[in-house]
Amino acid sequence: MSIMFETVEFITGYDFRHDAAQIAWLNGGMRLCMSLLACLFVVAACLPRADPEPSARVLPPAAVGIDLSHHNGAVNWNALDEEAVDFIYLKATEGRDWTDPDFQDHWIEATRRGYTVGAYHFYILCKPWEAQAVNFIRAVEVRSGTLPPAVDLEYAHNCDPFRDEAGTKAEVQAFLDRLEAEYGAVPVLYTTKEFHADWIAGSFDRYPLWIRSIDGPPGMPYAIWQHDMKGKMAGIEGAVDLNVAAE
Repeated sequence: MSIMFETVEFITGYDFRHDAAQIAWLNGGMRLCMSLLACLFVVAACLPRADPEPSARVLPPAAVGIDLSHHNGAVNWNALDEEAVDFIYLKATEGRDWTDPDFQDHWIEATRRGYTVGAYHFYILCKPWEAQAVNFIRAVEVRSGTLPPAVDLEYAHNCDPFRDEAGTKAEVQAFLDRLEAEYGAVPVLYTTKEFHADWIAGSFDRYPLWIRSIDGPPGMPYAIWQHDMKGKMAGIEGAVDLNVAAE
């Protein structure tokens, strides 16, 4: 305590040790400060913990979207324009050498009508990443104002990886790095909860997630939620995938 008084005396030139009233005032002030600090600690401890950070946002909150491929057949765009659709992801390529035959027509029409548009690649686990990257880049030009490229990573319609776990993840990482360098945007990862748990969690956490979960909310941070694979939209024959951006 004497050190504190000596410090005050040094600064002010006044010796508080000979003034009982000043001593009491200082002691009271110290007790008040300590009480306030204690209250702050209690309040901080009682505050609810923040929710996990959301997956990186790529769209306005709650934006509504669909994804299309040649499987959806011909699109009546005039009819689709009457629906509340904000964005469309289009399948562009698959594997090393396949290009969706409807991609270019879909892209031209969707952009002409003012939709926010992006392209995705279906990644084949048993094929080298280099040829797959070349396939996508050849099909999808670098264009401003579009959504980041998306990569479909899932078990369905896929094959067993031709490398071990570490090697497969290295292949996927190289593919993602190549797309990011080409398009100047962090790619979006489309996946299922199962594939996410097995391959993505802990290894590709920096990438925005487009997660398929048709039995309810994904239960994890996401950028886009595919909530229905049998949706209905005017202008599209049969079922269409329905998506919504994180709120």
